[in-house]
Amino acid sequence: MITVSVPGKIHLMGEHAVVYGKPAILAAINKRLTVTVRAGNNNAVGYVADCVAIVQKHFKAQKEFHITIDSEIPEGYHLGSSAAVAVAVVAAASYFLKNVWNPVLFNQLAYEAEKLKHGNPSGGDNTAVTMGGLIWYRKELEFLKSIWQLPFTPKLHHFYVIDTGKPEETTGEMVAMVKSKVKSQKSQMQNYFDENEVQTKRIAVALKENDENVLIDAMRKGERTLEGIGVVSPKVIPIIRGIEKSGGAAKILGGGGRKEGVGYLLCYAKQKQKDFIPITLGEEGVRLENR
Repeated sequence: MITVSVPGKIHLMGEHAVVYGKPAILAAINKRLTVTVRAGNNNAVGYVADCVAIVQKHFKAQKEFHITIDSEIPEGYHLGSSAAVAVAVVAAASYFLKNVWNPVLFNQLAYEAEKLKHGNPSGGDNTAVTMGGLIWYRKELEFLKSIWQLPFTPKLHHFYVIDTGKPEETTGEMVAMVKSKVKSQKSQMQNYFDENEVQTKRIAVALKENDENVLIDAMRKGERTLEGIGVVSPKVIPIIRGIEKSGGAAKILGGGGRKEGVGYLLCYAKQKQKDFIPITLGEEGVRLENR
């Protein structure tokens, strides 16, 4: 029996823009998903079956096994649930089939699974889940990605998530919507992406220097770019403005949503409110729990 765990992730900034060559900062968080693989009849279906098939094809191994998944990461709320499934299943299956523990390989294979699910993902989610910590990620070309694990642990601890309701749209649908807007409104969308990059860099500096004021300002300005590209539901914007009015900042996570909820909002606030769920950033990545 093999058990592997992985963290969820958040985008501190850079979602959507990262698909178009801009940087993103992602953080592994203290919600984990666990996969256990043991000998038995193959029970994988859907996305899990896709992940298994990718591993079997890579290793040219068809041995059957039984998979159990236990998760603290809610599906569809933009905390990296699909990336967590991909990385954990790939890692557990690789170790079970061939006694291979190679996080770089796990990340590559998980990205192949993510492309099947989302169409045109950046690869940032699976990278953050695999590596853990804080990740600076930029996709230069499909075969060339700049990935840096930032060499510090954030000391600003007033991060929370807020549940706005599960989005009606999938991440893949939101990515496709943005792609369509890029084709029809190229100049305007490029301006939003350029500004998002500026704020992503400011957030990196703020985290390194423990500067709350810069962090809050950059989160607010980055959120405006996400609203501009059309991935923030009008029903959620008043929640964001209320947090800003009280001295904090909030932004969507991941794909976002246009109609109802957007999943979780990321919030930085010095005073916790009753609906705020505290999170810790910079958690450990993929981990072998037993052998």
